[in-house]
Amino acid sequence: MKVKSILIGKSSLSLPHILVFTDEEGARIFGKMWPHLKALAVEAKPGYSPLKVEISPCPGTRIPLIPGANLVSGLDVNLEGALKVPPLLDADFLEYLLLDLPRLLEEFRRGVLVEGLDERFTVHAGEGLSYAVSIMDRVGRVYAVPVVAMGGPSLAGLPFSRKILHVKGEGLIYLDGEPLCRVV
Repeated sequence: MKVKSILIGKSSLSLPHILVFTDEEGARIFGKMWPHLKALAVEAKPGYSPLKVEISPCPGTRIPLIPGANLVSGLDVNLEGALKVPPLLDADFLEYLLLDLPRLLEEFRRGVLVEGLDERFTVHAGEGLSYAVSIMDRVGRVYAVPVVAMGGPSLAGLPFSRKILHVKGEGLIYLDGEPLCRVV
């Protein structure tokens, strides 16, 4: 019989969920059990086919969003059926991304939308944003879904897997740093 989830205290975690944690997070949360839990999850090799989600930032153009963290800035995007991350702040937001979002994706696997990412931190914003993008990227890659962060152009310096930016002063939309199209 294959193990699909592990009961830890009163909580059950799926093997894919365990793969979301970094070694530092795993050791902090699970202590001495972490190496064993990680080995079980890696051995099970839970994998998903990438979920296909596209947006059309320019007329006649369809851009695939890739599994992991995607930034969309300066554009209105309709991700039909996406899981929307509630408007939580600071530690509550990070906890939701790391603990609650993977559980939801187990049940409802679809694209994820994080609105107002640049407004999610009231303290330690730089560190919080970097950590949030790291978590979003790991969750997206493990579950093979795009996690789309909406926010201002200041987020472009963070390590997103894909960046789609509308620079309004230039009237250009950029895809991963390259001009894609001109818009009015």
